[in-house]
Amino acid sequence: MTLDLAPYEPRPMPAHAPDKTALRRLVEDAVAELPALPADPAGGRGPRGVTRSWLLEMKSHQTRRSYWRGLGLWLSYCDWHRVDPLAARLADVKDWIALLDPGSPVTYNARLAAVSSWYTELINNRVHDDNPARLVPRHKRDQESQTRALTYAELLALLGYARGRAETAGTEAALRNLAILEIMATTAVRSGAILHARCGPDGDLGVDHGHRILRYVNKGGHRKTADILGLADVALGNYLAARAAREGKSVAELSGWLFATRTGTPLTSRDLGNLLRDAARGAGLDHPDDVVPHSLRHTVLTLGYEQGVSVEDLADLAGHESVATTLIYVRRSRRRQTTQMLADLTSGAEIRDEAREEPRHLRLVGDA
Repeated sequence: MTLDLAPYEPRPMPAHAPDKTALRRLVEDAVAELPALPADPAGGRGPRGVTRSWLLEMKSHQTRRSYWRGLGLWLSYCDWHRVDPLAARLADVKDWIALLDPGSPVTYNARLAAVSSWYTELINNRVHDDNPARLVPRHKRDQESQTRALTYAELLALLGYARGRAETAGTEAALRNLAILEIMATTAVRSGAILHARCGPDGDLGVDHGHRILRYVNKGGHRKTADILGLADVALGNYLAARAAREGKSVAELSGWLFATRTGTPLTSRDLGNLLRDAARGAGLDHPDDVVPHSLRHTVLTLGYEQGVSVEDLADLAGHESVATTLIYVRRSRRRQTTQMLADLTSGAEIRDEAREEPRHLRLVGDA
């Protein structure tokens, strides 16, 4: 069976507007390729027909290019994370824009504007009745990540709750959930790496230098590997053993989705979001609804920086093409450390020796 190696990538619109006939043909072909949308009803007008009209009626071709790109990325997310775009919620749009990591506030706002405009057009044509993007706050600058990062104590509480559940309940689901959290809390992988991982001889688990690795495709379509170490490896091993025992197989004989329900159905982005919120609530964290899958990625990068890992190595871990993107995640931590140093200086306290040490290097992700 052939599997796509990366999410759908929307075809680029030409820089200059073609003539009307060529533009119509281009839009029709492009909209026909869009994932996640249902086919239009026979003899009626559905989301694809409205999308074609929406694009063709735009007066500015540059707006058309920008909105097409934004819509394509949103529907790619929906398809990749198994979210029905016609049943999407505000939380889904927030998770999408957080995963997207727009490089500038202009891009951030443009992506949201595209999706919001598309939903408005569907509503105006009575194809849909809700716009989940309209309440996502726009911002004038994105010098800091808007996703919540957990403190070290909060992360330990979250994992402690999941570990306790796995130990006391001992169910396959509890072991699976713990394995997911342990992996995400140590590798900074995006949720797509979890949702689309498969097991079996041709799956995404492997061994390198004596320990397990998880192969995945990052947002840019590049193949990467993440090392599964420590308690993450233990948790994954326990989950795989429980699943193999239920299926009456050895771990090596397991196949299908790596993280699935007992019936073999793959987890969805919503399942992953519920897992995080439930664990945050069970751990007693403040504002548990603010904890989303991307929070663990933000947490790993922030705590890694605070422990002395260089920004360059964190960028490599996260798969960022530029350290400027990584700095968005750690900016608050950098500012706190600077403020604390100045506070120590003005109070006459000596700066700790370890604060003068060179950054330690860590490399957990590499090219496959």
